[in-house]
Amino acid sequence: MYSFTSNVRFSETDETGLLSLVGLMNYLQDCCLFQSESLGVGPKNLKKRHRLWLLSGWQIVIDRYPEMFEKITVETIPYAFSGCLGWRNVLILDERGNCIVRANSPWVFVNMDTGKPERPDEVEMAAYQTEERIPMDYAPRKIRLPEEMQECEAVPVVQDYIDSNHHVNNARYIEIAVELLKAWELKTGTAVSGSRSQNRDICSVQGLKPKELRVEYKRQAQLGDILYPKIGEEGGWKYVALENWEGAPYAVVAVKLKNS
Repeated sequence: MYSFTSNVRFSETDETGLLSLVGLMNYLQDCCLFQSESLGVGPKNLKKRHRLWLLSGWQIVIDRYPEMFEKITVETIPYAFSGCLGWRNVLILDERGNCIVRANSPWVFVNMDTGKPERPDEVEMAAYQTEERIPMDYAPRKIRLPEEMQECEAVPVVQDYIDSNHHVNNARYIEIAVELLKAWELKTGTAVSGSRSQNRDICSVQGLKPKELRVEYKRQAQLGDILYPKIGEEGGWKYVALENWEGAPYAVVAVKLKNS
């Protein structure tokens, strides 16, 4: 297990004074990278070997969002390797040690020269001490989309979305999907009690922040690419597929809101 502590910064919160969804995603992802770097098998080391761990997806269950300036502990537990995949849990704990966020994530080991997944070597796997995975209701890795999906306005990939791997940062896909859902909710008037006047911000208004989130990353979008979104709803979940011009998804996001 690896952990670090932090106080939720003002810059990481939204208008409710709670940690924003993107801020939460960054804490989870950073914890994983911090551990890898501390073990000498982080991005800097792997880049020299032309290898890379790519995040393949998230399943996140959020009991509550921490408040501005609240002290939190973020923990990650690598628990399994299978072929080219490594599996991790990530937790956020409050100051009393209560778990307020639970997450599961598969990571794919990639050969940067070929662009293809490969099995990590014994040295790579030995660097991590695997432990038992945490108790939670584990969802399938793949996300099944509703049959009926509505097309939305295209989103160009701009420089601000790009990370050091030269493709769209994983948290940015979530941010884009949430912004699209906001606009969709306002347009359709399907948020709280169906009143558009009350729906000024689907994921920032108190009580409407997602309580569950699933993401499946399919391919990497780069600067200059165009994301073609589709949105649908089924069984209390809202879905966003961010596709290329051929209809192949870069990422698929599923969100369950607190009032669902």
